[in-house]
Amino acid sequence: MGETASEGRTGDSQRGGWKQDPDAVRRNILQVAREVFAQHGLSGARIDEIAARTRTSKRMIYYYFGDKEKLYRAVLEDAYAGMRKGEDALDLGTLHPVEALRQLAEFTFEHHRHAPDFVRLVMIENVHEGEHMSRSEIIAGQNSSVIRLLEDIYKRGVEAGLFRKGLSALELHWHISAVSIFNVSNRATFSRIFGDDLFTERGQRMLRRHVGDMILGLVMKPGLSAELDLPRPKEEARMINPDIFRFLEVWDAKWATLSTDATPADRRLHFEGVARDMRLPTPPEVETDEEHWIDSDGGPVRVRIFRHSSGGSQPALIYMHGGGWMQGSPETHWDITARLAAWNRQTVISVDYALAPEHPFPDAYQQILAIAKWAHIEADKLGIDPARIAIGGDSAGGNLAACVALTCRDEDVPLCAQLLIYPACDFDRSRPSYEENAEGPLLKVAGMAATNALYCADVQQLNSDARIAPLAASTHAGLPPAYIAVAQNDPLRDSGLAYAEALMSAGVDVTTDSGEGLIHGYLRAMEYCEDSEAKLRAMAGWLRAIYGQS
Repeated sequence: MGETASEGRTGDSQRGGWKQDPDAVRRNILQVAREVFAQHGLSGARIDEIAARTRTSKRMIYYYFGDKEKLYRAVLEDAYAGMRKGEDALDLGTLHPVEALRQLAEFTFEHHRHAPDFVRLVMIENVHEGEHMSRSEIIAGQNSSVIRLLEDIYKRGVEAGLFRKGLSALELHWHISAVSIFNVSNRATFSRIFGDDLFTERGQRMLRRHVGDMILGLVMKPGLSAELDLPRPKEEARMINPDIFRFLEVWDAKWATLSTDATPADRRLHFEGVARDMRLPTPPEVETDEEHWIDSDGGPVRVRIFRHSSGGSQPALIYMHGGGWMQGSPETHWDITARLAAWNRQTVISVDYALAPEHPFPDAYQQILAIAKWAHIEADKLGIDPARIAIGGDSAGGNLAACVALTCRDEDVPLCAQLLIYPACDFDRSRPSYEENAEGPLLKVAGMAATNALYCADVQQLNSDARIAPLAASTHAGLPPAYIAVAQNDPLRDSGLAYAEALMSAGVDVTTDSGEGLIHGYLRAMEYCEDSEAKLRAMAGWLRAIYGQS
């Protein structure tokens, strides 16, 4: 017999009162119940144990879920919902069908590998002949999304003349699920018989790749190769400056040590370490020790000052680092700011703005706007010329710089220039550069939608608010001169070029650099690629002309 609500009423303590967030309480119960059901099965799980391991009581568990079987069913629904949410975040509709199918297959393998509780729940429900799942009004609808996703990918592959006809999305889902679940469900017996080699990190990465290979081998037309029929891989390789590949080899090796289930916080720490490992020598004429904390509507924000040692009243650049609004700091972009300070005998104010997802829009925007105002107010103390304050940044930092420049225009905060380096100026992923450069290098289209949502979850606002998408501004007239540097092999290329066109149409003086042969984030490659340093020197030269320096 299943436990009932009456069993849990005697002796329950009202731990912490019941003033908690109801959704948080429910999530906590589901998380713990998932672990307990996965470990003990439905019949072996005890509500007493679940209550003891949560921040709630047995009585409250029954209040939320009714009885143990309903809780088990809710756990199943929640587990499948998490899987489907991860698939949706891949944004596969923008990818070439060959790459999209590989991404989905390898994602499934990786998800199951890192979610053994999910696989155990599936196994347990199979022991029960799927009877509890069949009573759910949610699960069937939840899981139809992956079939629709596969139908779309397969249809596009067939229409492109790459995939053979006669297969179904359901068949593909079966094959993907079969190997991905076996990898977890049979690990104990398999490794007992054959050893653990395939379950090392190297072995699992190899198997994950094999899963993609096998699924593509099943669907590709006879005589076609998945590798050769991706969008012009050899042509793309020829378009990229060969020196960039020397940088990517080092960069990718350093990032390969990061766990695949790393949190945003984990990625930030790893990024800091990678950037420090790869940092170039700081020019000796640049002082880097000065920091300030500035109050703003978005919370207090730190800035690091990179100042040329020559002293005097110097031109200034307020600089925002890239990192998808989620990672990065003045320290990760040290090479850029230190060199601009050195080459231009100027001051660079590098901003450690608040990062998503803990601090979504508008925190970073508000902080940077406050710094622009602070720089004018404190110009004498900072040793900068208030008539020669520019704003700039790369990638997400370029986006923030462009957005704040618009508000500074509207609020009469003078800026003499804006330096926008491979910036995201809107979020229209239908632009050709997104398809041409879906796989980067360095920046991939898959996952962009999820990253953007962490910065601003409201899709309508993301696309219409000029404080987030500067291309959406009602007018671009009256903005300071702009230098917009894009990269030929960058998904964001056309977004930056569209902004350059909008500024020129509004009468703004614009200089553009097409970044031929380069990729998103190319300024990181200065040690390996002469062209990367040459591009930064060109930006510095443009700023010197704006500043009126010789």
